[in-house]
Order: sequence, then C-alpha cells, then structure tokens
Amino acid sequence: MDNNLDKIKELNAQLEKDPTDFKTRRELAIEYMNNGYNEDALKQLYYLLKRFPEDPRLHYNAGIVLENLKEFEKAIISYQNALNISPNEPDFLYNLGYAYLQSGDFDMAIPLFKRVLQLEEDDENSYFNLGYLYSKKEEHDTAIKCLKAALELNPEDYLAHFYLAYELDKTGDRENCIKHYEKVLELSPDYSWAFYNLGAIYFDEGDTQKAEQFLSRTLELNPKDDGAYVILSKLYAQKNDLKKALKLLQTAIKNNPYNGEVNYTIAHVYKELGDTEQYKYHLKEAMNNYETLTSNLKQLQYELKSLE
Repeated sequence: MDNNLDKIKELNAQLEKDPTDFKTRRELAIEYMNNGYNEDALKQLYYLLKRFPEDPRLHYNAGIVLENLKEFEKAIISYQNALNISPNEPDFLYNLGYAYLQSGDFDMAIPLFKRVLQLEEDDENSYFNLGYLYSKKEEHDTAIKCLKAALELNPEDYLAHFYLAYELDKTGDRENCIKHYEKVLELSPDYSWAFYNLGAIYFDEGDTQKAEQFLSRTLELNPKDDGAYVILSKLYAQKNDLKKALKLLQTAIKNNPYNGEVNYTIAHVYKELGDTEQYKYHLKEAMNNYETLTSNLKQLQYELKSLE
C-alpha cells in the first residue's frame, strides 16, 4: 500500500507541474480506482471526460467507480455511454448487465449477458449470472441449463454448484441436489448456507441425525441464522427435549426479536410447556411481524382468535 501511495503522490506531483498531461491523469485515475479512492478516481475521470467525451474506456471506468459507490443508476448511464460508442465490447455489455442485476432490474440484465455470450461463448460469469437471474425469476429449467454451462467452463465454482443444487431441489431432484451441496462444502468448507440447506433437506426427509449435524454446524459458522434455530428447535421438540428447543429459540429471539417465524415457533414450545402467557405473547409478536412468517398465516390468525 505504501508503494501505491507513493505512486499516487508522484503522479499528483507531475500534474501540478503540467495539468494538461492527460496520460498522467489517466494513470492517476486508475491508481485511485485500484486502491479504493473512488471519489478521487471519479473526479479525475470526469475531468478527462469533459475533454474526451468520445472515449468509451473513460465512461466504462467511471461506471466501475460509480458501481463501487453503489450508485447503480449513474453507473448504468456511464456503461450505456460506453456502449453507445463501442456497442460490441463484451466488458461494457457485461458490466451494464451486472449493474442492472445489482439494481434488481433482471429483465434488462438478461439480454445483455446473452449478448456477451454471442461475442464470447466461453464466458462462465455470464452463464452464472443468467442462472442466478432465471433462478430469481423461478424459471428453474433455464436456470439449471445456464448453471450447468457455467460449471462445464469452471467446475470449481462453488456458487454455481450452490445455485444448481438449489434449483435441482426445486425440481425434485434431491439426489443430485445433495451431491452439488456436498461439492460446495468440498470447495468452500465454511459456506454456512450449504450446511443449512442440507440440514433442512435431511430434516424434511426425517434423517434427524444428519439434520442435527448440519444445522449445528450452520450455527457454529453463523450464530444468527434464524432458520437454523427454528428447524433445529423443531427437531429437539420432536424428541420431546423442549428445554433444549426453548433455549435455542430464546437465543434466536435475543438475536432478532422481530422474526415472525421464530416467535411463532417459540410460542408453540411455550404452549407445550404449559406457559399460556408466553404462548399468547409470542403469537402476537409473530402476527406483528407476519412478513417474516413462513408458517400458515391463517393458522396463526385462527390461534389468536381462539385465545380472545
């Protein structure tokens, strides 16, 4: 970092001597970009764009900096400006697509990644992003096709394995789903979401031993995973170990008192323990936070009404 700062100081000193040294100013903008000084980089890029408005690479670099600053709408404009000048540059197309992805405009992102693949058929990142986008749109077969294409190009991409496993589960292919989650953990042994999803699958299939193993590991890696607390507490409740279930859920409530599903689950543990007051209280809290409830809302409403 010291060497990089020295380089920045050196470039600034050169510009003080000759502010019209545009080559040096470009180099300074890149140094600022590469070292995380986004505002300084943007200042230099905008200065250059006033003098070279038809330089697509300047627009592109400005888009990168704006994206780093989470100013996605402005980044999109910069990338589009670059594409208006060089419409077939894959980097420009990819970054514009990714900016749309990050801003949540999936329908704008998809054709851009497809265009990248027309120009560079072996772009693994574009296949992955398409798989992710189609997953979000719940177009499962298309998502699976794209994610498999990404893995053909890069079999070590643990995120592609993760999303493929998720999609395979959606289509009912549990056997291959589990294989891909296991591959995730082979490639990224501390990826808590893979442990959680495997734990949820094994709980659903009635394999309580494996479910407990994977969910416990989830909480070791991510002690604030509400979903893992809920499922693991249900597992202990099935074993009639209500005290252990209650202890887990009390920790989850402490972490996040506004989770509807956690409140609904702990309410039923209190009900089984005969604590009617706490049962009522947490049912009401679940209702107050119904947007985070994954259980049946009508059932919750029925229970509350029956307590009136």
